[in-house]
Amino acid sequence: MAIRNTSSEFGSMAKWLHWLITIGIFVLIYMGLEQAGMERGPAKAELRALHGSVALIVLLLMTIRLVWRWMSEVPAHPEGMAAWQKFSARLVHWGIYLAVFVQLLSGPMTVATGGRPVPFFNLFSISLPVAENEDSHHFYEEIHEFAWKIVAALLVVHILGALYNHFVLKNDVVRRMTVGVNKDL
Repeated sequence: MAIRNTSSEFGSMAKWLHWLITIGIFVLIYMGLEQAGMERGPAKAELRALHGSVALIVLLLMTIRLVWRWMSEVPAHPEGMAAWQKFSARLVHWGIYLAVFVQLLSGPMTVATGGRPVPFFNLFSISLPVAENEDSHHFYEEIHEFAWKIVAALLVVHILGALYNHFVLKNDVVRRMTVGVNKDL
């Protein structure tokens, strides 16, 4: 399998980034929901630090994915796909990118405007050049606590669309991001 995308399928780089980010996002959603039910204390602080560290990795991977997408050919939609489906697919993909970046950036802003550096696996911390500010802290916290719902909703639409293409339309949309396109079809 080629590292670069072709006109018919995604290359190994895009596939690896897609699936690593997918795993990361689901882990982040799980950890975020776990935190929500915890009382303040060392266990919650430890989970928050881990959540933030994983989020920094996902942010890096998302940035690489977006740059890779701009630098690479994007496989064409399957022949015969309705215009509304092509538009919907583009809208959902770019919506996911936007919502995930909002989510990933609002987290560190919440931490930084709360007067703390952003920790990375207890190896080092990143101090963002923003002032501690309670109003800004609450603003970013509200965004962070809401944006994950948009991410989750868009992911559900994305997954349902992929399953619809695979099982109902029986095209290669899922295969081109997983095992590869069957050239004999």
